[in-house]
Amino acid sequence: MALTFRNPDKLQVLPIREYIRENCPGPGAGLVVEDLDLVPLQYGPLIGRHKNADGQFMLVEVKHPGFGIGYAQKRLFMMMDRLLRLGDPEGKFYIGFYVLNWNDGANRPIALNGKPCDAEMFNNWISGKMHIEPYSFDNA
Repeated sequence: MALTFRNPDKLQVLPIREYIRENCPGPGAGLVVEDLDLVPLQYGPLIGRHKNADGQFMLVEVKHPGFGIGYAQKRLFMMMDRLLRLGDPEGKFYIGFYVLNWNDGANRPIALNGKPCDAEMFNNWISGKMHIEPYSFDNA
């Protein structure tokens, strides 16, 4: 699948997103299309469960350094987070929503939910060895 780039910010756009922008109703008509970057799943011995047992997952939106989620993403991801928490009130399966700032040039994490994050912290968090509080939509 070919990627296109838009100036001036050079952010990649998948062809399906370009098609939707050109051929479907836009935000003024009531349609916003967002993508979610990562859905890490921890399972098996990593989290102390049998390998065939249901694991734990989280939702992760990746942003360039210094950027956060915008209004439309905030509204959509907040609704998804709320519904997942209602469906799993004890947090057995859904861990939470996170915003990860990633430095593409250095290929390393910069921040997680607005707080500094180095490679060791990132590796411990994504593998379930370290708990980091999920993103707070209330403070965003």
